[in-house]
Amino acid sequence: MALITAAEARGHIPQTAGTAEDTLLDLWIARIGDVFARWCGYPPATAGSVATMESTSYVRYLDGPGGRELMIDVYPLTAITSIYDDSGWTWAATELVASGDYAILDGSMGMVLLTETATHGTWYKARRSIKATVTAGYTTVPAAVKAAAILAVRNCWNLRSEQGRSNVSGGGVSLGLRDEEIMSPAVQEMLWPFRLGRALL
Repeated sequence: MALITAAEARGHIPQTAGTAEDTLLDLWIARIGDVFARWCGYPPATAGSVATMESTSYVRYLDGPGGRELMIDVYPLTAITSIYDDSGWTWAATELVASGDYAILDGSMGMVLLTETATHGTWYKARRSIKATVTAGYTTVPAAVKAAAILAVRNCWNLRSEQGRSNVSGGGVSLGLRDEEIMSPAVQEMLWPFRLGRALL
């Protein structure tokens, strides 16, 4: 999967010559997906992998908050495979919290709540006591993120001909140029509402 397709990018770059440039566009789209995800605070799902804003499986180690509320730091949160709560950091089978003890209260913010009848009672208040295997990220890419990706790809395209040049002349007119940025202010403004809390710390 990717934030956008090469065809969607081509629709906003008049200079592209049909599908001949799709390999290059796909490369940029993949790199931009990783850049966007990291800027928004999404960690790679596994060591050495690229980050993504799209739905994927994570294993997250989090500080135990105490009380009944637990905030998963990657969201939107769509599913929970397991949660262990162990202040001793062994996360053995005996420390597995029964799935019936908790529910996703607000997936858009990653909030999980222990039920009032939970056998587990409360989360430990301890460093990295939580080991949560979850599915989080966007199953459908938001329109604003798509628009930002299209703009970033177009910026990459423009860099091919404009990078390092201060002006372009033609017909007796000289126009000043500036290097395009992948994470331009316009791109950042579109992505800002999608930044995770962990990106702002």
